[in-house]
Amino acid sequence: MDLNITAKAPTTQSNSVGTEEDLNPSLPDPFMSVLIRSYNRLPHVLEILEVCMTQEYDSFEVIVVEQSTPAHWESHRAALERFDSRVRVVRSKRLRPPEARNVGVAYCRGDVVLFIDDDDLPVGSNWISAHAKNYADPLCIGVGGRQVHQINEKPHYRDMERAYKRCLTRSFFLRGRKYIGINRVKKHVQWLHGTNCSLRKSTIINLGGWYPHLNARGEEHSLFYKFQKTKKPGEYLMFDPQPKILRRFDITGGVERHTMSFHTILIDRMQYYHWVVAEYFPLRFYGLYPFFLLYGFDFSLRYYRHNSSFTDVFWIHIFGQKSGQHLYILQELAKLPIMALRFLVTRKPV
Repeated sequence: MDLNITAKAPTTQSNSVGTEEDLNPSLPDPFMSVLIRSYNRLPHVLEILEVCMTQEYDSFEVIVVEQSTPAHWESHRAALERFDSRVRVVRSKRLRPPEARNVGVAYCRGDVVLFIDDDDLPVGSNWISAHAKNYADPLCIGVGGRQVHQINEKPHYRDMERAYKRCLTRSFFLRGRKYIGINRVKKHVQWLHGTNCSLRKSTIINLGGWYPHLNARGEEHSLFYKFQKTKKPGEYLMFDPQPKILRRFDITGGVERHTMSFHTILIDRMQYYHWVVAEYFPLRFYGLYPFFLLYGFDFSLRYYRHNSSFTDVFWIHIFGQKSGQHLYILQELAKLPIMALRFLVTRKPV
């Protein structure tokens, strides 16, 4: 395997979109490129590679966009060297999540790119083939697979029909609904979750890839909004429960989303609204601007409460846990108009 590839900015992407006369080829046995973005999680990447090597599907490669610290890289480099030439490692400085995707796609040689995060694990020897089979239909552009928290986990939704209808849809405030634990195929979904999803590489290139300047929140949508506005008649994204991955939320390392401050989470959310949503849904966003700000604040707060803690909040050390939390929330709410003004007067990065 080649461990000496140095990442460069992708040069093959464009913002051009194919004409309606261009037809996607039927790909009954596509060459698949499995793309893994990794930061300080190489032991878990090795587990993913082990599963990939046991796949019943032969026509594939694995690209690892490796952004770890030098010490972490050197500690695990020897273990990576034992894999064959199907595995290629692209060493890079630390990138934003969508940047890493764009860089990785530029190195992929496959007809279809299959994405998996470095804290997830494919389930079964048919993971790659379960994605690949859907591309025999030339109208199929992308596939999202099922995610479970335990092996042999059964769907746990109280209302399965409601979960099916909401699977990979968008709310009015442009939050991506997931519901990716269902066990039924659904075609014509509105977006794909970033892990355990696959896309035709030609579509990614034609759409220009993901908007690279987002830190995390909503990174997937920057591509799928473009697709929904430019897709040709009949083209679709779909959900297929057969390709399955195990989510492993207890793994440390990576971008450490679960330790981010509420302020950082809120900034990420505002980036998504001002830099992505405003481009594709300007009337809705600016027409209901105060409501989007308040919804973004509430969404960020709920995410923070669910995934993080208030232990490092200054106010808690003075006023105690409950009062300190309330003061911290009020502090950030008071900053929200200033944050919004900065986004409105600052030019969007290009």
